[in-house]
Amino acid sequence: MTGLYVIPLFGLSEGRHVFDFKIGNRFFDDFEESEIKEGELDVETVIDRCRTYIDLTLTITGSVRVSCDRCLEMYSQPIDFKNHIIIRQGESLDDTDPDILTVPYDLKEFDLSHLLYEYIHLALPLRRIHPDDPEGKSGCNPEMLKELNKHLINKSESENTIWSELRKLLNNN
Repeated sequence: MTGLYVIPLFGLSEGRHVFDFKIGNRFFDDFEESEIKEGELDVETVIDRCRTYIDLTLTITGSVRVSCDRCLEMYSQPIDFKNHIIIRQGESLDDTDPDILTVPYDLKEFDLSHLLYEYIHLALPLRRIHPDDPEGKSGCNPEMLKELNKHLINKSESENTIWSELRKLLNNN
């Protein structure tokens, strides 16, 4: 993957520069711990080069395949994410501020791979569930939903059982 998502840094002339990248399944193969294994994404990278810093805007659109939290089947999750970051030069790499990235003076290129990986994961919703179909029905596997419903505990029944057991104790005393 080295070199596929690299942008020049401080060798650029002042002004606006645009770079477009495509992300596919191979991108995610390079991140073994990734929960995403498949995806088709477009990345627009806009660099506004100023004298002492770079204003970087990344826009990521497309979709990735993730596991549904409810039925565990894979589904296509749309991604539409935009983030803005300032890149400046300094003595050493410093990424402690999420809005400002400091890179060493001698770094002329920057590999966006890890930033893109993080941003794609940040774009995922906390709860990942198949979207409903046009009729409003769940897109989840109906067999899995049927199996899950077998194991649901009816709240009123469980509460009644607890109280009935307590009443038995009271009646015995």
